[in-house]
This record gives sequence, C-alpha cells and structure tokens, in this order.
Amino acid sequence: MKFIVMSRNIRVFKFRAGNENDLDSFFEDYLWFASLSDLNDPYEGYSSFSVEGVDDDFREKFLAAVYAKDPKDSISPEQEANIYREEYEKDTGIKFSEYVDSKAIQIVESYYDEHKNDFKILSLSLAKDDHEYPAPLNNMLMWSHYANGFKGFCIEYDFEKLKTSIEQVNGIELANSPVKYATDGKLPIIKLKTFMQSTIDDSRECSREILEAFTRKELSWAYENEVRFISEKGGKLLYDPSCINAIYIAEKAPSWLKSNLMANVALKQSNIKIHLVALHSSEYKFGFHRIDA
Repeated sequence: MKFIVMSRNIRVFKFRAGNENDLDSFFEDYLWFASLSDLNDPYEGYSSFSVEGVDDDFREKFLAAVYAKDPKDSISPEQEANIYREEYEKDTGIKFSEYVDSKAIQIVESYYDEHKNDFKILSLSLAKDDHEYPAPLNNMLMWSHYANGFKGFCIEYDFEKLKTSIEQVNGIELANSPVKYATDGKLPIIKLKTFMQSTIDDSRECSREILEAFTRKELSWAYENEVRFISEKGGKLLYDPSCINAIYIAEKAPSWLKSNLMANVALKQSNIKIHLVALHSSEYKFGFHRIDA
C-alpha cells in the first residue's frame, strides 16, 4: 500500500453521538474501520474512467503485457499482440482500440471493486489552524450531524501517535490522506492509461490512483475537513489511550453520559484534558471550559 505523507504534531477529532457503540469504543480503546459502502456519503467510492492519452501503439504494448502472463510456446507476447492488432478489425469489423479499451475497462472496474471491498476507512477531522479550539471543533454542523444534535462528545487525538499506535498494536500498516474536495463538481477519474502502464510495469501505481479516489468528496462536505486512515484490516482496531489529548463534552449531553465519560477518563490514568462545550448567551458560537474528572 502506498503512503501519503503528512506533517507531524497534528490534532484530529472524532465526534461521537454518545450511543452504546460510541461508549464501548471509547471505554475499550478501539476505533472502527468501516467499508466505503457503510459511510454516509452517497457518492463514496464512485469514480469515472478515462481513456485519454491511450493510442494503439500503447494498447498493443499493454496487450503484449497481458499475453506475457500466460505466454505461448509458438509465439512471443509481442508478436501475438501485433498480429491481433493487425487482424482483429479485418476479422470482426470492430476497431482494435474499442476492443482493447472495453476489455481493459472491465478489468480495471473489477480491480476497483476489489479495492472497495478490501480497504477499510477511519474518518477523522483535521484541525484547520493552531487555535486552541479550532474548526471543525467549533463548527456547529459537526456537533449537529455527528454528536447527536449537540448532545454527544468529541475526542481529540494526536494524529501521529494514533497512527503509530494502531499500527503497532494491531500489526498493520496504514495509509493516510486528507480528503480533497472537488471544486469542479466532477467525480475522481481513474485513468485507463495508468492501469495499462501498471500492467506493463507490474507496478502498483493504479492502486495508488484508486486509493486517492477514495479520499475525494464533493465540495459541500468541506466543513468536515476530513482526513482518512486506510487499512486492509477492518472492524475494531485497538490503540493506546495515551494518543488522546482531550475530550469535549456537549453542554446538552445527558448527565449519565457526562459522568460516565469523566469516570472513564479517570480510569485511563492519563493526561487527557476534559472540556465542557457550552452555548454562548448572545452569539452563535461555543464556549469551552476546562473541567476536572
């Protein structure tokens, strides 16, 4: 799996509604890596395919690479691909380019679906600036959409510590990337040329392009300022609680939720800071108050 490098000392946030699964995850120190199909964006995992930049010489080279995977004794893969190119349209009336592209698209679509099934996602929100309480932590939509209408909580993690901990505790490697938001309204593009070149070179470049497609969303989602961990292992992945910097509890959270969260922070015996997030009395903004467990 390819890795996308991010700088260190980054704060990331996970908003929680405060339901049974959220509490279990916090109390038992794990995060859930979900399939793309389980995420809330209806366009999650969707892409378009492009044949731009592919000519017949390149198609012939690709076809030879395909034949090389199961070569014949009587003819070289290069000769077989050349004969196919010269004879196919005469024999069938179908252009060589149309045939190769259609077959390649079928293969790359299957390859793409395998990636969708094999890779799992953890979504977090990146701090937008160095403010003590940065967006998206101070974003009302995040508290409304992901914290049960301002009745839940939010956990702040140290990004690099969390990544390292998940990898070490679970014996895996994670890819990561901030989500890019499409200002042009276009779906991410998987280039047929990249897939063909990956076949020729026996490389993983097409996989990288697919993973990048998994971290692209429409512009209206930009308020989340999302970053993703991508894993080949899904479900519950454990981490060390020392990765947690702070927990933020909504003022409207029920008292039982507040007391349970604070008690669990005390049990973790770490330096987790606790903040109460309150509504402002005269403005559309939040107030943040440090409290003790």
